[in-house]
Order: sequence, then C-alpha cells, then structure tokens
Amino acid sequence: MPRVVVVPATPLLVRGASGRTDALAGVRAVVRDVLVRELGDVLADAPVQVLGVGPTTRAGRLRPTLGAAGIADRQVPILAALDDAATAWDGLASTGPSVALLALADAGTDLARRPVDVVELSPEASTAEVTAVVERLRHLRDDALLVVADHPAPAVDAVVEALTAVGHWTTDVTDVPQRHEHLPPAYRVTVSRTR
Repeated sequence: MPRVVVVPATPLLVRGASGRTDALAGVRAVVRDVLVRELGDVLADAPVQVLGVGPTTRAGRLRPTLGAAGIADRQVPILAALDDAATAWDGLASTGPSVALLALADAGTDLARRPVDVVELSPEASTAEVTAVVERLRHLRDDALLVVADHPAPAVDAVVEALTAVGHWTTDVTDVPQRHEHLPPAYRVTVSRTR
C-alpha cells in the first residue's frame, strides 16, 4: 500500500496565486517539508500519484493549471516553467489536483520529467467508480506516494477511507493555524503510512 499525504486543495497554497500577498506561506512550508520527507523515502522510480475531485472521473498525466480558479498560469512562476517543457500531457488537471501537483513541484518533483498520474473523481462518482479507483491505488507498490487534494468530496474521501481501512496504518496530523480573517482558522496536512 502506498503512503498517503493529504494536502489542502486551496489555490492559495501555490506561490504567486494570491498575487503579491502570500497568504499561506506557513502552510506551504509545512506541505513542502512533508512532501520532501516523503519523496525522500521513496525510490526515484517509485510511482507518485495524485487523487482529487474533478468534473468527471478520469485518470492520466494531467498538466496543472489554476485557470478554473481564475488565476492565469503566467502569474504562477512554477506553472510558467512548465510551458517551456515539451511534455505530452493527457489534458488539464482540475484545480484541487493541480494544487497537489504544484505542491509536489514545490517539493522538488520535476513534473515534466517524472510522470505523475492524476486520478480525478466526479463528485457524483458511482460506487463502481470509487471501487475501481480503490483497486487501482491498492495495487501500487509499497513505496509509492499518493498525494490527495483535500477538498470536500465524498467520493475522494471514500477512496482514502477504503485504502486506509486495510492493514495497520499510522497517521500524523499537522494543523497549521492561520490568522487571516477571510481564511479558515487552520489548514490540515495528514500523512498515513502502513506499519
């Protein structure tokens, strides 16, 4: 079973997404540190996957973009760098999975060179679709890393619950408090590993 890292799916996690104000620098630092540590524990050829909500259920090598959140890619330095890469993408990732992909990039993953498979589940995903995704992810190598974009989505939650219900898991939860009046009081980063 892969290790599972759940990160906030807010575009504000991405440097440059909030303009000159860096609203979530502290949260981004925690996410980066966690992902650097977890990526350091996996082999260079170990699979890295992202799971999140999207308008339809699909999977593939999806290019991150924050366009659906109203943020032009050129405003985000890490996204602008992807435009220079001659990478064959299967499409554009939805906002939450894009945030997870960009968090991986911020932690040192070269998205143009290291394939990261993205699995998106529709908010209305059927039980059969959820089961298929669970089986797909359950068969990943033990040293694989699954990064989950935490956004209220019952289908995504069901996949994570099903994965972590089998075997013995340890879970580390880090709550990062915020003081911005327009943001939640805290953001959570969760790491689950099999024992």
